Amino acid sequence: MTGTRSASAPADEPRVLNWFGRAAEGWSFSRITRAGLIATILISIGSYGAGALPANDPTRHIPVVGLLRHGAVGLHVSLAMYYFGLVLLVGTWLILGRLLLTGSTSGTEAIGREVIAPRVLRRTMLLWMAPLLASMPLASMDLYSYAAQAQLARLGRDPYTFTPADLPGKFLDNVAWKWVDTPSPYGPLWVTVSRWVATLTGDHALISVLVLRLIPFAAIVLTARLLPGLAARFGGRGDLTLWIAIANPLVLVHGVGGGHNDAVMVAFIVAGLAVVLRPNANWRHLAVGAALMSLSAAVKAPGAVAVAFVVPVYLAGRPGVTTRDVKDWLRACAVAVVAAVPVFALITWIVGYGNGWTKQISPGVPVINFMSIPTMLAVAYRLVTGEPHAGTLVDHTVRAFRRVGSVVSALLLIFLWFRSVRGAAIQLLALALLTVVILSPAVQPWYFTWTLTIGALFIVAPRPLSWIAAASVALTLLTRPMGSSLEMAPYVPAVIAAGLASRALLGPVVHRREKPLSGTIQDGGNVTVAPPGDDLLPTTVADTGRR
Repeated sequence: MTGTRSASAPADEPRVLNWFGRAAEGWSFSRITRAGLIATILISIGSYGAGALPANDPTRHIPVVGLLRHGAVGLHVSLAMYYFGLVLLVGTWLILGRLLLTGSTSGTEAIGREVIAPRVLRRTMLLWMAPLLASMPLASMDLYSYAAQAQLARLGRDPYTFTPADLPGKFLDNVAWKWVDTPSPYGPLWVTVSRWVATLTGDHALISVLVLRLIPFAAIVLTARLLPGLAARFGGRGDLTLWIAIANPLVLVHGVGGGHNDAVMVAFIVAGLAVVLRPNANWRHLAVGAALMSLSAAVKAPGAVAVAFVVPVYLAGRPGVTTRDVKDWLRACAVAVVAAVPVFALITWIVGYGNGWTKQISPGVPVINFMSIPTMLAVAYRLVTGEPHAGTLVDHTVRAFRRVGSVVSALLLIFLWFRSVRGAAIQLLALALLTVVILSPAVQPWYFTWTLTIGALFIVAPRPLSWIAAASVALTLLTRPMGSSLEMAPYVPAVIAAGLASRALLGPVVHRREKPLSGTIQDGGNVTVAPPGDDLLPTTVADTGRR
């Protein structure tokens, strides 16, 4: 590297981006692992002063933690630790992406084989997640809503009728004000599991929250176990799939730290795909896969989209079967319906609360942000017409735009489903989930993990991966650690920062052609390319920075 210009710093790059790219050169996989662990430890420590803290927090009496709660100084120190850790995590994740794409942290030519075995990556990701399980809830107060709704169910009250406001005390005190008078919008399976947690933890609010967070964590671990095998079915790479769908800061902060049950819904979808896409899958596998995907809908309503697409995905994965054969389609649809509907009905009957949760899916959701296209258009219309409180009030105009958005979403889903008859079913499933997100009445950053996980199965080209990386970083930055969303003004700098970071570390790879490589790096300057199912190959090459 001495005496030559780095390949990762082209002459036409801005100087700041050149420096950022050069700073990543020479990082081994072990150094990346350590940096990610340090990042999540800092985030976890910072959360005790700047996270989504409970109203009556017993940890404030711990001497060291108490200092982080001491006035403005404690808050600023906590925020500094959180954001320093977050920046380090984002940078480390992008460096890992560069390594996986090129086989070197200074490489510029994309390669077509796995660089690090998925099993090795999973261990690293578990290491990164561990500190976040000991943190306060991150970037959202939703875990406290889960705990309050679980207490309602434990006490025998219908969470689809009663609200946290009917549960005075410490559980109510921790719920975000927007959801105090809102019944549970979650499916019967989630209500059942959270009720079990409430029965186990009793009247201990913080313990209930921390135990509830273990459920999405377990779902993420299951998803990480299944994704590499699925990616191989679609010509994807197991290591890149895990990098995008699991190691992603958006997943770590919101899925693990925030404990959102979206991860559970996604895990059931991925499990269903793993069953129906087995090499010798038959009608029994289709039935099991449809039943698993119906469980995703029993957690959150968008899981129903996956249930609808299970048939085209299954038929597209069967060799020798034409996806245009009407008989095959009718038979497969009948099997899926016969499997999915009774499973969903059985869970609903066991819970005993009926389908009251579906009533909560309405255009009147008291959230306004600019990731929802109908909401954004409604706010723009209100601004043009000079109506007051255009960006803060959910009125009849906003509800009308959201209703139109729901109709458009339904029509697009129908179109995508029939389009899947001609193939590309898994790609259209990812697009269908994205359609549901951006046309929903209200959108949260972690909603994009639905389509992100499916898209990670087949996206391997550097250019779309760099766009996904930039979007993931931007979405991660759009929420404060204490759970309040950023206003419109910081959206632009968040997107610019994410774009620059992604451009500095992944940009040099985007315009290069793919080049197969027989061996790359692993640890201490040497990594080995591993085919699916293996850990490492015996051949290694030195990390010289030249390819």
